[in-house]
Amino acid sequence: MKMMRNMINKVTLLAAGVALLSSCESFLDEMPDNRTTIDSVEKIGMLLVSAYPEGHPLVMHELMSDNVIDNGRNRSVGFLEFEDFYLFRETSDTRETSPEGMWQSCYKAIGSANHALAAMDELIAAGVTTEEEVASMRAEALMSRAYTHFLLVNTFCQAYNEQSSTTDLGVPYVVEPEKSVFGNYERGTVADVYAKIEADIKAAMPILDDSKYAQPKYHFTRKAAAAFAAQFYLYYCKYPEAAQYATDVLGEDPTSQFRNWELFTGTSSSEYTNAYNSKEEGANIFMQGVPGVAFRMWSGRYVMTLQKSGEVVDCPGPWGDTNLANYGTLYGNSSLNSYFFPKQTEIFMYTDVVAGIGYPYVITVAYTVEKTIIDRAEAYAMMGEYEKAAQDLNYFYRQGGNNTSLSAEEIAAYYAAGGSPNCLKLAPRFTVQDGMQNYLVQACLHARRIASVHEGTRTQDLKRYGVAYTHFCDGAENITIEPYDNRLAVQLPKPVLSAGLPANPR
Repeated sequence: MKMMRNMINKVTLLAAGVALLSSCESFLDEMPDNRTTIDSVEKIGMLLVSAYPEGHPLVMHELMSDNVIDNGRNRSVGFLEFEDFYLFRETSDTRETSPEGMWQSCYKAIGSANHALAAMDELIAAGVTTEEEVASMRAEALMSRAYTHFLLVNTFCQAYNEQSSTTDLGVPYVVEPEKSVFGNYERGTVADVYAKIEADIKAAMPILDDSKYAQPKYHFTRKAAAAFAAQFYLYYCKYPEAAQYATDVLGEDPTSQFRNWELFTGTSSSEYTNAYNSKEEGANIFMQGVPGVAFRMWSGRYVMTLQKSGEVVDCPGPWGDTNLANYGTLYGNSSLNSYFFPKQTEIFMYTDVVAGIGYPYVITVAYTVEKTIIDRAEAYAMMGEYEKAAQDLNYFYRQGGNNTSLSAEEIAAYYAAGGSPNCLKLAPRFTVQDGMQNYLVQACLHARRIASVHEGTRTQDLKRYGVAYTHFCDGAENITIEPYDNRLAVQLPKPVLSAGLPANPR
């Protein structure tokens, strides 16, 4: 099993043009796993389990954002990668939460999706199955491939925009199973990657079938796919599509899908975490298991502190001094002065119980009803549908425990007045009109900062809208990130650069 896993990892990196072997033999000759003998629909289904990436950028992105601060030199860094991310420097770490680990995991998942798609075509051609029988599997493979490339492009590239995405470096969009050790791949542009993601989404959407999943919250159901598509089209600046896919998730009135906050009882953060991450919770749309030490970043030097929490949940807003009573009651101030929302807790998976060997992981909820409400609000704001945007913002705050309803004018007036850390200067490379549109977008970014804290999404908003911010550094010069700063596109892993893919500008 260990040898098979190593071969799979080796093949995965090669799918992005990484030459790790000294010879050019075909890995198919060695039968590294049962991808080479997928002779039934059942085996395709088994392969698709690995088409979801284990590596995830949430740790990297959260520590790159303005949600955390240097809590002082007297506190432990924890893992070196945590400091590397905060200081915007390249890391030598290779765990799943590192750039190299994420790259490898994502292309491994893409490879699984591509092998599954190829196997479907082969079995259909051989008369073993029909297109109708494998349609739902094809949809899942395409959607997983699109989602995984979306994670990659928004980590290793600049944010999509109307000015520079046709020249900004992208990531290799791999659509064929690798059949030789040395693949010939190019980075292309961010615009190229987005166009290919859209093509996969469009091909998958009509043939998704929720009935095929035993654990639907961990798969791309129709609802999960629509939530992803809403976010994708929002980032793609195609706002009517974003609003429509969000409505496919929410309906016109999402009240019946609000999170059941009455389940948040008990005395420990783990009890709150179990409630937040429950697959029975209707507000949770799509969940992922993420190997790594994500949970450990909340008890060290680079954390959200009590001071920082005053910019997030405890920050006044248009809805008053206490914007979200439900969220606020769940925050906890630890003995190490880190202030955290119990969305995640570490679970240890033993690979050898006797030897005590295994690996840690967390469950993260990638898409929720509340985040999709905010995506639709932002899309409406960018479409000029200001009262619809205001209504969705009212829905978001209502599910969080605030029943005040405000008009678009009232919301905009708060951000126009300034004086809050969430009254931002936007400098995007696409058009945001001064006045109402600008201020409603800021309201959406403020709401999403609350809804997605500890998940890394904040960095994406700062990237997309060209928001400058500063990382305080205790005992050293502070780091200021300017709009579309080159450092926001994480540098490609060293083995990838050694294989010949061009580096991100620095």
